[in-house]
Amino acid sequence: MSYKHLTINDRSKIEVLKNDRSKIEVLKSEGYSSRRIAKILGFHHSTISRELKRCKGKYKAINADKDNKYKQSFKGRKQKLQIILKTKSLIN
Repeated sequence: MSYKHLTINDRSKIEVLKNDRSKIEVLKSEGYSSRRIAKILGFHHSTISRELKRCKGKYKAINADKDNKYKQSFKGRKQKLQIILKTKSLIN
């Protein structure tokens, strides 16, 4: 079975992702298990499980999206210049 993941490759997929998170929220509030939600939406069950763990307590699509944006801000390699400046300020 082919699965899709909750990733954003280009700007056009952002609305689709938010829509999927909304669907996850509705299905979870109706009492569906993560495996059943995964089958309905076409994701792997571990993807849905990780998405549900994104929010502490009750899953909210808005909070999950905010958390995702926050975590995305830490991705990538830090620039060497920033590291050097921080180390110099700590030394002085």
